[in-house]
Amino acid sequence: MMVFLLCVPCLSGCGSITDFSDNQREPDREELPEDTAESEAAKDVDAEALSEEAVPEKGSAGQEYLDIEENKVEEGSGNLSKEELEKKREEIGLSQAGIIGLQESQSGNYYFEQLGSDEKILYVECYQILVMLAGDTLLSTTDAALLPRVYQCVINDHPELFYLNGYTYTQYTRLEEVQYITFSGRYIYDEREVARRQDAIDAAVEEKIGNLTSSSDYETVRQIYEDLILSTDYSMESPDNQNICSVFLDKKSVCNGYAKALQYMLNYMGIPCIIVNGSAGGGAHAWNIAQIDGAYYHIDATWGDPSYYSSAQEEKDGAPDIDYGYLCVTTAEISKNHAIDTSFAVPECFALDANYFVREGLYVQGYEEEKIREIFEAAKERGERVVALKASGSQAYQEVYENLINKQKIFDYFGTYQDDGEYKIAYSGNEDMYTLSFWE
Repeated sequence: MMVFLLCVPCLSGCGSITDFSDNQREPDREELPEDTAESEAAKDVDAEALSEEAVPEKGSAGQEYLDIEENKVEEGSGNLSKEELEKKREEIGLSQAGIIGLQESQSGNYYFEQLGSDEKILYVECYQILVMLAGDTLLSTTDAALLPRVYQCVINDHPELFYLNGYTYTQYTRLEEVQYITFSGRYIYDEREVARRQDAIDAAVEEKIGNLTSSSDYETVRQIYEDLILSTDYSMESPDNQNICSVFLDKKSVCNGYAKALQYMLNYMGIPCIIVNGSAGGGAHAWNIAQIDGAYYHIDATWGDPSYYSSAQEEKDGAPDIDYGYLCVTTAEISKNHAIDTSFAVPECFALDANYFVREGLYVQGYEEEKIREIFEAAKERGERVVALKASGSQAYQEVYENLINKQKIFDYFGTYQDDGEYKIAYSGNEDMYTLSFWE
């Protein structure tokens, strides 16, 4: 997004699982005209003195590396017989009765339900092996081609599996025919470290939950979205940036960490939330879909965090701390700059009821002068120096933009004197989401 300042000098008034890369698409922006319409006489504005000054363009997030999980295949020559492997399998809960129980416990998980019957058995086998941090464990299938899809479903359903970096499977063959396969996670940490980190995650989540003041699912989603953004910086420096440790412990993450942390917390609060895999801005990306009051909404906390696309200095210059443009949007809206991976079906999102701008009374059908005035006056009464609006569509957005920006009517509602005597307002716009943000 591009950010501009409106200035009025001397006014007297007025096989492989990858990381997800985030490269923000920069919406097109028109330059403010040098000459503008005359402002109200009461403001004593010299129209020809109006100028626009472009704040340095928000820097790109940088190329997020692709952390490819090393899903290795090996030819087996182990010391354990198949009978011994079957015994080991039962010891970690993969008896016939255990598998039935595991399937019942996984019933309802979004990605689990998209699998066929054989895939569901493989899913619970892989899940149990990973939960138990088990080594090479016998699987019921000899078809290794099923593993990538099933593994993806497991990690999509279970953000709590933060200690993984892919998996290894070993094929045991006789006369070039696979006899059986064993499976193991590629574990980043040992059991003691996993337990220590889980305790720390639990404490962090309990603290965040304790700070919630929500009385509805929408408010819970909004407050968690806000908290994750305000407490996390977009950064590739965290070694755990593909998992929830990066958000809850390191407070630095990338899109996969944001999405898994949001899923983890909303599910903890009983609000259904899934990971969505896809691409955005030319690179792989991950975000969420949550269910609120029976309807589905896309949520992208990564693109809602200005630290993703802002330099540190720009963040100090008064820009909004949170971009609400990606909080509870429709499939039609998110698809303008995100592409959903079609490997799995995801819910269609049509509803607007829980969209941030609709819910907060910041949604306009066009240049509704009185409503816009009320929005800005209410913000001033609350002592807020940032106001954001969302238009109902492209035509409505252009109408608001034309009046508030090109015709400079924003000065009728908002602005502040600077030390140099100028009356300034900064703004940013996102034509894809039909949003405009202003700050003094």
